[in-house]
Amino acid sequence: MKKMTAFCLAVMMSLSLFGCSQAQQVEGITIVDQGGRKVTLEKPAEKVASGYYIATTTIIGLGGEDMLTGVEMKAETRPIYKAAASKLLDLPALGNKKMFHVEECAKADPDVVFLPVSLKEYAAQLEELGIATVLLNPETQEQYDEAVQIIAKVCGKEEAAEDYFAYRKELYDTYLDFEADDSKQVYMAGLDLLQAAGKDMYQAEVIHDAKGINAYAQEGNRGWQSINVETLLSLNPAYILLENGGITSEEVYADESLQELRAVKNKQVYVFPSALETWDTPNLSSCLGTLWCAAILYPQEVSMEAVEKEAIDFYKQFYDIDVTGEQLGF
Repeated sequence: MKKMTAFCLAVMMSLSLFGCSQAQQVEGITIVDQGGRKVTLEKPAEKVASGYYIATTTIIGLGGEDMLTGVEMKAETRPIYKAAASKLLDLPALGNKKMFHVEECAKADPDVVFLPVSLKEYAAQLEELGIATVLLNPETQEQYDEAVQIIAKVCGKEEAAEDYFAYRKELYDTYLDFEADDSKQVYMAGLDLLQAAGKDMYQAEVIHDAKGINAYAQEGNRGWQSINVETLLSLNPAYILLENGGITSEEVYADESLQELRAVKNKQVYVFPSALETWDTPNLSSCLGTLWCAAILYPQEVSMEAVEKEAIDFYKQFYDIDVTGEQLGF
């Protein structure tokens, strides 16, 4: 009788577990993407495509490069791809911020596609072909963190995402535990010196996290805005940070109309690193941009040698590549 009872209990437990497993399988994975759309998958994606650089480099950093079956156009111009995931250069080029090749994507046969919200009109076309589509809009630090969590959940890389957030917290706790100085007024320029970063911009948050004050955002300005020289002179920032790939610090120093700026007088004009990928835009390495910015503003608190060391360690941990300070632009 005892044996029969034990057998019945075992059968009931097995059926119960099977029922739970079936329920989980039916329920699948559901996320709300950054376009406000509910997206459901039966299970974590095994094959993914990306029409968006920010999604692609994040997937690589979370250890999902082998999942990619197609990426955005001009992948060959991304040094981080060449260094950390060179096979991406041979994958189908699916689109850019303005358009997307639906037919080519279908041939790549992904389970899910990541697109910027600017390409939302392609979502319906892709889903008609049975390809789930996730829209991303990481314009701020909070939105990028949400994008990382979405990508991680869809790709089954949640543990890797947790490792990244824990790493970033420890990095900031280690190096940024000091009081901010209100004199650290920073002007952040885009590719052109007179393209200013205001509030609600990722670059503004990098400056804020480094305990700097965005001089242009103080005036209540939002987004990227074109300004004139007179406005820049009136801001008179103590530091000028330039987006990588645009105007250089040498060009700023040589401009006769800017000689009265504090940043020019004191030689405090800098171009964001790195040679692998820019550190002032939404990607996993932007935490290094915050650390670099802090070293510019507070050299007595954060040394550039420490930034270099942390950057080398970062790329080994998250991209599994060995880099030198010279390769990173130090």
